[in-house]
Amino acid sequence: MKFRNVALASTAAVIAALAIGTGTAQASGLLSSHDIEDNGVRSIDIHDGGVHHRDLSRGVQAKIAQHAKDGVDGKDGKDGIAGLYYVTATYGTDVANNPNVSVNEGAIATVACKDPADHAVAGGVQTLGIDGGRAAAVASSFPGRMDWDTNTPKANRFDGWIVQFDARQAPVKANIWVTCATGTTIPQFEVPVS
Repeated sequence: MKFRNVALASTAAVIAALAIGTGTAQASGLLSSHDIEDNGVRSIDIHDGGVHHRDLSRGVQAKIAQHAKDGVDGKDGKDGIAGLYYVTATYGTDVANNPNVSVNEGAIATVACKDPADHAVAGGVQTLGIDGGRAAAVASSFPGRMDWDTNTPKANRFDGWIVQFDARQAPVKANIWVTCATGTTIPQFEVPVS
């Protein structure tokens, strides 16, 4: 009697396993692309690296190839510094004739980009390493253009560089420089400081 119960239980287990296996095989064939709603699969549902170039349509592959051929992001693309240039201006006295005189005490020195439509992306000042130069204190250094009637920076003008020296430690000579970008506008953001 015991043998018969074990045999029946084993047979039932084999039948159940076959039914589950068959059900799984059938279920895997039930889901197709027709069953997926448009926009139902999102990028978060796709594992990183899960889509390869070969998975893309021929049209998309052709657009990628054309984009690279044009050099937009390829080796034939524009250099990252294309359209940049710098301008320098020299300020100061003739040190040989006036060794103890500085004309820049508290002065504002500026240098302009070649075109008012260009945009300053960097600038600076040099007071050491110039014939007769000496260390100086800079009070302000920023992009802009000066309104000499009011002695204040012009509103919304970023086509040059402005440097103001501290009168207590002014330079004898100074080189002011600006790096400018052509054909571009650079957005300005204000970050609140707490």
